[in-house]
Amino acid sequence: MDGHAKTLAIVGIDTDVGKSVVTGLIARHLHLRKKKVTTLKLVQTGCTNQSDDILLHRKLMGIPLTKHDEQGITCPYLFPLPASPKLAAKQAKKTIEAEVLDQATQVLQNEYEWLLVEGAGGLLVPLSSELLLLDYLKEKKYPLVLVTSSKLGSINHTRLSLEAIKNRQIQLLGLVYNLHNPSTPAIVQDSLNECRRALKEYGMDSPVIIMPDTGETQSINWTPLLATLV
Repeated sequence: MDGHAKTLAIVGIDTDVGKSVVTGLIARHLHLRKKKVTTLKLVQTGCTNQSDDILLHRKLMGIPLTKHDEQGITCPYLFPLPASPKLAAKQAKKTIEAEVLDQATQVLQNEYEWLLVEGAGGLLVPLSSELLLLDYLKEKKYPLVLVTSSKLGSINHTRLSLEAIKNRQIQLLGLVYNLHNPSTPAIVQDSLNECRRALKEYGMDSPVIIMPDTGETQSINWTPLLATLV
């Protein structure tokens, strides 16, 4: 792994699945244990001036914005169009470059013990014409936390995501099953069972962390996700 910090990436089966909340809560978990931790949002679309996701991370961590937040290092690419990173960059007459992401990452890895990297959208979203998000993360050798949910279509999206991760031989630290806006109890239980079955079938001995609705998130035990990195 590059740099000095323990680095992992939080990715999702789709957009709007809870990656930012999971990233912020894991960062809070580490912060409360006196670890020097920060987060990095590689690309944010659909906002200007300051990354909404970084603001959420800091709120969940219970800390103010850092100097790296204010300098834009924790979100090196910010685009107003709510679209894929590639298209949002194109509309802003820019191109997302891996070197820029690397530079921001290295600054943070040199100053922190832990770095949590939040992806954008699903795993195979294009950052540019030459680079998909998951291929960038593979190149950096980041272990992954995959966020899923019980919404309709999540079983298919979870299996496709796990297959893409396995095919690239990327380490999966764990699966987070997000119960925010849950489906009916039968669907919730069935989707959870299918997630566990998929992990087993793909040969992944990774824990499943159930994330309750936002009011109960203090009780989540994130330790099993981080055990292999401590």
